[in-house]
Amino acid sequence: MVLGDLMIDSFSQVSSEELLQLAEERIFSLGPRDLASALSYQNMRYGLGKMIYALEDDAYCVFGPDATITRNKGRWTSGYGYGGVIHWEDEDVVFPDLRPNGCGMLLMGLHDLPARDELVKRAAQLDDRNPVLDDIEVEPDLGAGNHFLEFYEPMQISKELPGKLSSYDYFAILHGSGPELKEEIYSYADGGNKVETPLGETTVLHGDEADGYYAKWERLESFSKRRRELLAEKVVETYDPISNYTHQGLFSRNEARLGCYDTMDRSGGNHLFPLTLRWDTPVYIFKGESNLSEEVLQRLGFLERAERLGLEEDLKEINILPHGGGYEIELDYQNIEVTNTELGNVFTLSNPEPAVRVDEVEAETGVTEFGGMSITNPRELPYTYRGKMVVRKAMEFDLSNLVGKLRPLMTLKI
Repeated sequence: MVLGDLMIDSFSQVSSEELLQLAEERIFSLGPRDLASALSYQNMRYGLGKMIYALEDDAYCVFGPDATITRNKGRWTSGYGYGGVIHWEDEDVVFPDLRPNGCGMLLMGLHDLPARDELVKRAAQLDDRNPVLDDIEVEPDLGAGNHFLEFYEPMQISKELPGKLSSYDYFAILHGSGPELKEEIYSYADGGNKVETPLGETTVLHGDEADGYYAKWERLESFSKRRRELLAEKVVETYDPISNYTHQGLFSRNEARLGCYDTMDRSGGNHLFPLTLRWDTPVYIFKGESNLSEEVLQRLGFLERAERLGLEEDLKEINILPHGGGYEIELDYQNIEVTNTELGNVFTLSNPEPAVRVDEVEAETGVTEFGGMSITNPRELPYTYRGKMVVRKAMEFDLSNLVGKLRPLMTLKI
């Protein structure tokens, strides 16, 4: 078998270095040059390499301009970054270590904005109301992690859009998943078939097991979408649904998207996608378009490699768009060394050289800016969210058309 420049007689003979080389060739990143993006790339080499070994076949990853870490410990230690598309050839195989959760955003149009006190009261009473969906008691999580319910006024709406988007006085977004069914999906990562690879262990499901897993995923995604609508009804009460797209999960039997939309989402609808950044930054609405173009592939330096790997047409239909800015780690390290251990990958962060003189120590803190750090999980590192740079990159790479801009008025995390 030939994968890239390597002739492989037997995968059992492939070294860890060769496997990492195969993975590196198959990662295409539009991500920024920052620490979170670099860590995501370094980690994905291991997750993708393990997939290639288990499949004995091709797989690839495309990171969007929001490429970042995942704060899910199980997903990270399995070797996966965030903010990208992962595609593999065999539709009869699934990888539970990806941990899809059905997260998405419900974009709503409003003609009236309820009073702040009333919205807070309704959100606070969700637990007492015991909302039920599919005979399952819903556990409200508007304040969990980066989930929220947020309200906006329009700053700019394209008049060329079909429908009545420009007629709304206000908008709202509910960002959430389906935690009530998540553990059923996540449990497969611990109980599935374990495959030992030169880069560590990975979990793989085949045949009937894969079929059962995918059926449960479809149930979770449907539940998550309807759950967002139910919670919005309880708090907002009167609204018009504009779009309700998933950005974290399985988009086919052999494709996962972690934190990004499919701009040509097969579920249909108007393909209007909100890109949310920080609470102090506008929300941007994009009309989905097919991407990446040949011109963009050439500009990014991807075209020759994609042609050589037989992935040119795949990348021209990758249809990627971030759902947010992604985490930005608030540390200035420039170098990353990875050590694969029984605990998973250990990332040693450092700068080009250590401080050797007193005047190289920062005056305010008494600590050298070159002090190193070794971590297994970036979850505990200080972070914020990236800003408008991600939107600019989405437009620079022609990922979709910007059709709206919304000003945040109020955020509920209750």
